[in-house]
Amino acid sequence: MGHVKNIAPGKTPAKLLTPPPSSFTRPPPPTLPYGQFPDMELIGKGTTLDLGFPYIAPACPMLPHPFVTHDVNEDDWRQFLHDIRIAGSLSPMNRVVANVFPILFGFGIIIGLFATLGIDNYMRRKKKGPVTQLIDHWNHLFFHPRCMHITLEKGPRDRHSRRGPPRTIDKNWRLAISFRPHMSGWC
Repeated sequence: MGHVKNIAPGKTPAKLLTPPPSSFTRPPPPTLPYGQFPDMELIGKGTTLDLGFPYIAPACPMLPHPFVTHDVNEDDWRQFLHDIRIAGSLSPMNRVVANVFPILFGFGIIIGLFATLGIDNYMRRKKKGPVTQLIDHWNHLFFHPRCMHITLEKGPRDRHSRRGPPRTIDKNWRLAISFRPHMSGWC
């Protein structure tokens, strides 16, 4: 399967961020409070990253919403979520490889169908790396200067289970948004 990765690369964070989004060039206004806020999460639309996340702000009991007090506007958030969905999607070449690979090796119809599904699933699972790299870029260039940190998680975990190790409640991807004091100390 290592050869499939070389034949059909997907959209890399570098390609998605060239040219950089306008959000990256906008400095955070020094007049905002950038105060602490409770952790938030946005639950993805499914178990694969190509399904993306809803284009809404994560729920938070605070008013005003931390996005307001941390200079994250609707266009910034929508661009970030769009970039994640694109980085998590299979490219047209990935889809061709998943469909043609079994034919090239002369698999029968049934085995070919399972091989196609297996290759497709394998390539979808490998999308976590590019999405995590993209989030790292957004954190470094946009969210961290605004005292926020985003992580990609899959879960959540039920930590209160009495029988055995914690079990996964669902398998959807999540974006966890948390307060992160800026390293320069002005947040």
